[in-house]
Amino acid sequence: MVTLLTLAACATTPPDPRVLDNAENAVLQAEQAGAAEYAPLELRFARERLESARTQMQAGRATESRRLADEAEIEAQLALARTRAAQTRAELAQRQRALERLRSDLVEAFGREALE
Repeated sequence: MVTLLTLAACATTPPDPRVLDNAENAVLQAEQAGAAEYAPLELRFARERLESARTQMQAGRATESRRLADEAEIEAQLALARTRAAQTRAELAQRQRALERLRSDLVEAFGREALE
């Protein structure tokens, strides 16, 4: 009898919407980092899964909502990682161009032996 009452109580308890918090924060962080430019596909997947998680939450399907929220969080983290990698590559390319200009200026001013 106690088990039956416990199960009934669990069945009527609404899912906790805080389950979506980590996924929402991860998507927001990816958006703020520039994922729309550098990792648009991953960001789109994260947003879609987050929206599906919200829909499942509203339908009372906590387990499915949690799974989708976890997937959204992972996709957002991937978008963030790819964004940071792309930004780092762009910064490296910029610094390499600056170094090349500096080398060129040194050669022009002091000859090739300035690089040795």
